[in-house]
Amino acid sequence: MIDQYFIKIFKPFLEIVASPFYKFGVNANYISLLGLSLSFLSFYLILKDLNNIALFVFLLGRILDGVDGIIANKTRITEFGGFIDIVFDLISYSLVPLAFILNDNSNAIFGSILLATFFGTSSAFFGIAIFENNKFIKRNPEKSFYHVGGFMGGAITIFFLSLMFLLPEKFNLIALIFSVLCIIGTIERIFYAYIILDSD
Repeated sequence: MIDQYFIKIFKPFLEIVASPFYKFGVNANYISLLGLSLSFLSFYLILKDLNNIALFVFLLGRILDGVDGIIANKTRITEFGGFIDIVFDLISYSLVPLAFILNDNSNAIFGSILLATFFGTSSAFFGIAIFENNKFIKRNPEKSFYHVGGFMGGAITIFFLSLMFLLPEKFNLIALIFSVLCIIGTIERIFYAYIILDSD
């Protein structure tokens, strides 16, 4: 829901960033892989307590996550491209709290709770997509994957993960609040599934 507004705001910027990739014929899947690589680099930088640099690298990877979609829309959308896009997103998001857990044992409890709640939001996301994807693709041929909406999305996730970089001493509080929102988001998606899917 919130993501739709941010996409409209940042799309002109993403178009500019995507231009050189498109000009040189870079495949969208390679851009997705580069974005994931930056997430692993950010993970390493967190372990070295270089949080500001790690945040910059992480956000650069998230920009590439938007660029790969731009390139795919200009060239060719594939199911595999849509698949690795969302899988790489989830890996990238999980690496941040994992790094803070490994870097400081005091973050282990609330960081682990947060990672557990990620399973709820991601499994609900994929679960709905499995049942709705075929119908969705027929109505939206420009998409390769059914993306369920809702309160919890990429924008809020990136916001809370960014707070962890900026305020590492408040990691547990941030993780707790984020965990509650993830639980609410999971319940929201389950309720949404109950409404749109055949429950007879």
